[in-house]
Amino acid sequence: MTYSFLPYSVLHGEWKAEVKALDNVMPMLSTQEKRGKKREINTTFTARFRDLAKEHRTDDVWIQCLIWISVEGTPGDSFDEMFDIFRETADVTENTIQLQLLMSEFIKLQSDRIDPALSSIAKSHRDAGVRGAALYALAARTKRQAELKGDAAGCATAEALLERVILDYPDVSTYRGKNLENATALLEELRSPVAITKRTPPTRGTMISGAEFDPSKSIEGKVAVISFSGHWCGPCVAMHPVQKEILEKFPPEKLVVVEINSDQPASLEKVRKKIETDGLDWIVVTDGSEGPVSEQWHVTAWPTYFVVDAHGRIRRRATGNVGRQLITWVEELLPTSDSQ
Repeated sequence: MTYSFLPYSVLHGEWKAEVKALDNVMPMLSTQEKRGKKREINTTFTARFRDLAKEHRTDDVWIQCLIWISVEGTPGDSFDEMFDIFRETADVTENTIQLQLLMSEFIKLQSDRIDPALSSIAKSHRDAGVRGAALYALAARTKRQAELKGDAAGCATAEALLERVILDYPDVSTYRGKNLENATALLEELRSPVAITKRTPPTRGTMISGAEFDPSKSIEGKVAVISFSGHWCGPCVAMHPVQKEILEKFPPEKLVVVEINSDQPASLEKVRKKIETDGLDWIVVTDGSEGPVSEQWHVTAWPTYFVVDAHGRIRRRATGNVGRQLITWVEELLPTSDSQ
């Protein structure tokens, strides 16, 4: 059966026109102002795409709306409700292939409706590929959330889910690749020497000054933020003010910030100048994008943050711009670090 996606195309065109109009006045707006205006536009259109999905549950236009909301939607009631529609409508859609491929894109999204939807679909959807994709997404989300919270029990739950993915749905694919490879990599991270509650391993590196450096010794007896980042990476640079605030807020005898830098060797002179110009006073260890330190710590995305307590145990792991949460995580450890 062939369906017309004209209603979606019309709405998507209206959204694109508003965004383009915003781009046209970009010289008059700061980056922050433009980001705020874009968010306002997307918030309005999140509700409109949600409404369109409600009207087209039977002709798979709702899947196109789900895709847009997954990429451009802003968190809130309309965003949440889209995942209620997803849960309620997934089993009757004819477009199971696209639904299966899309599922892994939900891993990093923020809504308390996503996990129940994935759990329900993984349990009872009529299509094995959709069930397998939902189970993988649920397992990956469980791992991500447990690492953010420093929840060892949640990590164990994620392990069990990933084992089920590998056993029951190894050949199912999503936009991020095949379940077997993806689930195996996540399982290895959960069982690695740098998993939540594990002690930081001995790590050798070279400081940007050229001196040899062992981060594990430098952080001994201190709460530590270990930042895998680079000056080529927008979200990494956006976190620099937060890292500076951490160093200003807490005494150096209690806290240390270490950056494992992923810039290429040819860029390091620019990085050195930027560090000096911007007053970035943390320790910088050079590693490149696929260096031995990144490999040892199972880092494949930048920025990635590890928060370590004063006894050298990894308490949290997070990827992306985590904002001021990073300060909160440090504050939670410092009052109790001497008594643990």
